[in-house]
Amino acid sequence: MAATLAAGLFGVLLFAGGQLLLLPEFYHPIHLSLGFAAVVVCWLVALQGWAVFPHTLSTERLMMGALFFSAGALFSVHFVLSFTEDDVLAALFSLAARFTLAWGLLFLFSRPDEVMERQSGQRWQAFLAAFLYTAAVSLFIHITSPFWPAHGTSRWPFWWRAGEGAVGLLDAAAAVFAWRRFRQGRAPASLYWSMALLLFALGQWLLMLGSGYGLWGQLYEMAGFLYVVRAMYMETVEKPYVELKHREQQLEMMANALGEGLLMVNRDGQIVWMNPEASRLIGATLEEAKGKPLFSFVSLAGPDGDKWDWKQLRRVVKRLKSGEVIRVEEEPFRRRDGVCLPVGYTLAPVLENGALAGLVAVLRDMTEKKEKERLEREREQLDFELSLAANMQRSLLQTSSKVNLPSYIDIGVLSVPARVLSGDFYHFAVHQTSVSVGIADVSGKGIPAAMLMTLMKFILDRTVHYGTQPHVYLDLLNRFAYDYTEPSMFVTMFVGNYNEKTHTFSYACAGHEPALWYRAKTKQCVPLGAKGCALGLFPQFSFETKSVVLEPGDFVLLYTDGVTEKRTEEADDDFSVLAAMVARVNLDQPAPEIVRELYEHIQAYHQYEQKDDQTLLLLRRR
Repeated sequence: MAATLAAGLFGVLLFAGGQLLLLPEFYHPIHLSLGFAAVVVCWLVALQGWAVFPHTLSTERLMMGALFFSAGALFSVHFVLSFTEDDVLAALFSLAARFTLAWGLLFLFSRPDEVMERQSGQRWQAFLAAFLYTAAVSLFIHITSPFWPAHGTSRWPFWWRAGEGAVGLLDAAAAVFAWRRFRQGRAPASLYWSMALLLFALGQWLLMLGSGYGLWGQLYEMAGFLYVVRAMYMETVEKPYVELKHREQQLEMMANALGEGLLMVNRDGQIVWMNPEASRLIGATLEEAKGKPLFSFVSLAGPDGDKWDWKQLRRVVKRLKSGEVIRVEEEPFRRRDGVCLPVGYTLAPVLENGALAGLVAVLRDMTEKKEKERLEREREQLDFELSLAANMQRSLLQTSSKVNLPSYIDIGVLSVPARVLSGDFYHFAVHQTSVSVGIADVSGKGIPAAMLMTLMKFILDRTVHYGTQPHVYLDLLNRFAYDYTEPSMFVTMFVGNYNEKTHTFSYACAGHEPALWYRAKTKQCVPLGAKGCALGLFPQFSFETKSVVLEPGDFVLLYTDGVTEKRTEEADDDFSVLAAMVARVNLDQPAPEIVRELYEHIQAYHQYEQKDDQTLLLLRRR
């Protein structure tokens, strides 16, 4: 399976690389996109290491989180410097980040994982060490950068290739250790780590070759990061989920009616009497078990299938003769029919004239209590990780909300996810003489849609700086979505650009709902649509840009389909419903208040549980 995935991935990389070589204008945005993706993956792994350590006490998880913290910080500096003219400094930080990952992963996979004793401050110590290491490396680079040969000089390729080649060798060595760990059966996720490290090594060696192969090297590196994400997903989500399903299957075999079983045994260990719950627990009726030894019906459910014998029974009898009440919180019992049950029991002696006449056993089925506690712990952990991802997603969207708006426009926005993670996103940015806006809806829900939403939001934020024609944005985004998303996924989008001087609102649409243009003079709502299919369905599509002139007080409302979803088949069309809602809103208030009041009217209209993400964005000319 891994070989098939790798072969498919290599095919995609070769195709993408060949296409990109024919489109040199994509070099810079793709370089930035891949760099940002590396930053995101590193910080996610670091965050995962921080969050999971208290629950696992794994030395490897903690050190890996600290390692990716350092690499993420160095990659972040490299990403920021990519927007400057200092190519040498940016390259040095990139090389430092890759070197940090290479030697760190080599160290981790060359040693066995250990479980640490719980002590306070362990996480802080590890991440503080990573921070100090990062600071020291950054300081060293800044101090020594003037002495490095300038980019493009005769000496630069030698040092660059030597560094990249060394990092590639470290990655290859780490891949060997990860593969060996997988072969030993110690960690299934090691297979993905070995693939990731192999791709890292190939990427480094391609980077070492220099001009013409740099983008290919980054593509292989990005593929390696995808395997890193897959490995972390297996360790953090898939493995607990598989164990959960396995235990649920065991629970279905073990679970029976709850209650306490009461069982009486004579001095010879033979069953005298038991109630129905005890009969259920030992797997025999009273008629079958009466007069027979207890240990002939139940045994320890250990790996060796150990059974009770007379020696064990005599040790128990000796303790009972002394009047001791034996309490066991939980013991794995295996009935003779093969069903396993966790049972807690209490053995109380029955004494006659000081002599042991028998015992009474109270059996408690611990199945439900044990499973409830375990499921609750795992649910809390999954909820915690999802909340972290949702917080990161909200932070990404809030970067647009913090933009200082010019005096000639007013913008209001509201986004409500149907689940913890959202597949909708919005965009607005201020340029010298214009303001760009956009809204999009990613197909599907959950983690895949949220990941694609994050990538598309980042690309859109970077793309709007390369022109003012909205169809250009869609052309670039469509190519990216087609090359780097699953065939089953697509994105609908509406983007626009308002020009301050001409008061023209130019817009383009990619299979999205038409925007609503409110004309203040006539108080009419006009749909704004344009030719275009959803992003990611075809490698090329001729999107078109249309434009209208906004008068003072006019506004354009962008929205996703969750806002106008029909309640019944007889309901009015989407645009008519939205126009009717706009007519009820007080339009004299600021744009954020208009959007908020409009959303309240929409909620009152639908009167059912929200099943899809809902996003509204309003741009009004003052």
